[in-house]
Amino acid sequence: MTKLKSIVLMVFFFCISISLSALEVKDHSSKIIFNEKDGVWSLFYNQDGRLRSFFEDRDNRTSYTDLVLDNRVYRLQKNSFFNQHIEEHSGFIVAHWSNNILHVTQSVQVDHGIKGFKITITVRNLSKNYISVGLKELLDTHNNTEGPDFMVEGNQPVDSEKRWIAAAIPAYWGTFPANDTGSRMTYTALGDRKPDQLIFANWKRLNDSDWDFNLREGRDFSLLPYSINDSAAAIYYNPVSIPPGTELSVQYALTAGGPVRDVLQSDSTLSADHAAQLPQNGKEMILNYALQYDLDLIDKLVDELNLLLLSDDPVYNSQTEYFEEELEKLKQKLFHYENLQ
Repeated sequence: MTKLKSIVLMVFFFCISISLSALEVKDHSSKIIFNEKDGVWSLFYNQDGRLRSFFEDRDNRTSYTDLVLDNRVYRLQKNSFFNQHIEEHSGFIVAHWSNNILHVTQSVQVDHGIKGFKITITVRNLSKNYISVGLKELLDTHNNTEGPDFMVEGNQPVDSEKRWIAAAIPAYWGTFPANDTGSRMTYTALGDRKPDQLIFANWKRLNDSDWDFNLREGRDFSLLPYSINDSAAAIYYNPVSIPPGTELSVQYALTAGGPVRDVLQSDSTLSADHAAQLPQNGKEMILNYALQYDLDLIDKLVDELNLLLLSDDPVYNSQTEYFEEELEKLKQKLFHYENLQ
């Protein structure tokens, strides 16, 4: 019996280790890792013959994406609000988060032409109502004890808290880590949807604030006694209203070294090329993943009905009303999905 218990425990912990795995796509010059448990990315690119991390990688959970839906903030990861599904392809990974309200995809694709990665985040409204959606990305950047942590548009060093809003946001900015601590990284906004706010500040201060950040211009990147010289960048896309059945999308590039200014002129062509490599369009993703969420709800409803039928207890009016309401919701969703096809 003791041996049997040991085998059961070994199988149990093996299953846990599989479920908490990380997905990895790697080639000679780059590596993409997606941590499925925490919903976070690690990006590495070849610099001086070594794969160097774009983000602070002592704990990869310190760089992440938050979504604000109707004034409530949710982390993009598998949790009680989101289902999670991952696709792995040659040179890129696509993460899906979905529920019966919206479907979010984040694709990270290596692009050796720009010596880095293209990231695209798309949010599609699956509901029959307008929803308000915004995004906040927190990037835990490498620190530079020997000089400024950031450089804006190539020649403006930044070594203290600073904020840019709307049209004042620089077209690109970069990090300047100390020697051998990580890769130089440049962020360049692509596409039509540009960030509404960019903030450089202490990581913990940015992490502890959801949306309304109390900036103290000129403050250094330390927060005693919690974190010393701990810089980070927060990129905000203000909430906008998304009509039913439509989507919003943001795109940017993270590159090793310089910006992708020479690529921006042909950005629309590149976007079309990369879109052609994706296995599915937005509508197919909805039918494959968001619809699966509703099918799971149907299974749950059938199980509840079976339990009720097998029970000797009387059926109350409140129970009948509950199933009628759920059936009506399913009819409405069916009509919505038929319109998407």
